[in-house]
Amino acid sequence: MHRLGRGDASCRRRLHAVLSPVRALLQGRFFMSFIFRTARSPAAQHVNRAASRAALAARFIVIVLALHAPSWLSAWIFQAPRAEERPLFNLDLLLGAAIACVSSLGGAIVLVLAWAADGARSAAKNYHFMSTVDFVDAARFADMLNLPALFSRSLLGALAGALVCLWLVLRLTRRSRQLALPLLALAVLAAGCDIANGSFHLFGLDKDKRAVSLNFAGSPAWNVWASERQSLQAAGPGARITNPVTYRALQTWQAEHPGRTSLLVLVESMGLPRDPALRGWLQGRLMTSRLAARWEMQFSEEAFSGSTTFGELRTLCGLHVHYSRLDDELAAGCLPRQQAAQGMSSIGIHGFGLRMFDRSTWWPRVGLRPWNWLEGDAPKSMNCNPAFPGVCDVDVLAQAVKQAQEPRRFVYALTLDTHLPLDLKRLPPLPVDLLKACSASSTPLEACQLTRQLGDLLARLESLLAASAATPFLVVVGDHAPPFSERFNREAFATDRVPLFVLKPR
Repeated sequence: MHRLGRGDASCRRRLHAVLSPVRALLQGRFFMSFIFRTARSPAAQHVNRAASRAALAARFIVIVLALHAPSWLSAWIFQAPRAEERPLFNLDLLLGAAIACVSSLGGAIVLVLAWAADGARSAAKNYHFMSTVDFVDAARFADMLNLPALFSRSLLGALAGALVCLWLVLRLTRRSRQLALPLLALAVLAAGCDIANGSFHLFGLDKDKRAVSLNFAGSPAWNVWASERQSLQAAGPGARITNPVTYRALQTWQAEHPGRTSLLVLVESMGLPRDPALRGWLQGRLMTSRLAARWEMQFSEEAFSGSTTFGELRTLCGLHVHYSRLDDELAAGCLPRQQAAQGMSSIGIHGFGLRMFDRSTWWPRVGLRPWNWLEGDAPKSMNCNPAFPGVCDVDVLAQAVKQAQEPRRFVYALTLDTHLPLDLKRLPPLPVDLLKACSASSTPLEACQLTRQLGDLLARLESLLAASAATPFLVVVGDHAPPFSERFNREAFATDRVPLFVLKPR
């Protein structure tokens, strides 16, 4: 009995060792079965559905925020110019995100194109281009530029931010077909609000007045297409400007004084300061007492529209037309061609390569003989602008005044150094009088620095004229307002007018 008892105990221990894992497995199965039964209960299912909907709603909100973060931040934080014209909800981006819910590749393509259209359109307006396609076409001259100087830290940061937003949208829309319909619904809702507001430009549904000064929805891609269609429809004869002040002043002088030399200087980005004290400071750089002894001097304003080449044709020809549409019939009315008919020569001087904007082609068409720096006096200074390497304005102005010493000439000089961006590190401290004027008017630093550079250019021209023997008829005028990318700098200058100096020999 004793030996049998010992055997039973040993057997029980062995049986317990074998059955323990099985018991644990069965207990786990029953526990999991209990959990599954609990999860299938109506209350648990309701909680799960609510959590799923909340997660889906959060994902939807993040997608919408990521889509519009670049434009919203540029408008509200960085104060980008013309930001009020950009829509609160971009229909192109919402469509691209909806497509990404179904196809990541297709959505990525649409999103990249939508952001590119929005960025190109905004940049074209900022730089006074009359057409987005013209702005994009200017990329063929990129090899002439010092591109790193154009890519500021803020621009690179904006590009990096846009890439992060693109990645985030594609990540959140992946395998999320259920979000496609809400994104499209938001686009329809935003468009409906825009229609009710009277600011919806698609299909001609905009009104003369808006209920609120806000653009709820828009399509930059549609706007680019519509503007290009209007541009093509208006691609006929160029329009004559109603009151081309510079052109009329030169034309009248040349008609009243045949054979006399005249000089036109078109200054890059010479905008009209809004503050009267800054305008007065700028005038004082050129309108000095020693020049007043030989010239009757007048300061006024001229309306502008378009980029530099539009400014050139405004002053040389009295035309508002793209240079690519300038035919011989239109060019016949340009001042150099009129001078050539009287046996006078016309010279065009610029410090940058004339391949830029095809000046080597259309300058001769309007009657200008481009100045060849290799054949004439060698320039003493080069590369005074960080982004546009070329002959400095000091030599351009010196050559222009030198050529204007000869009789029976029309001399045209186009400056370069004041083209944005500014290299603030290379600029000396502001003059005390200008610094006081800028502080009193709350003019931002960059706008004040540009005013100083424009003043230095005018002062240099004043010195050259004072030292010259001849007294030609002279017009100095800006091509367009400076295209600052920050609203506070841009608003320091008039949006549609440029300063004009007319110096008439006594």
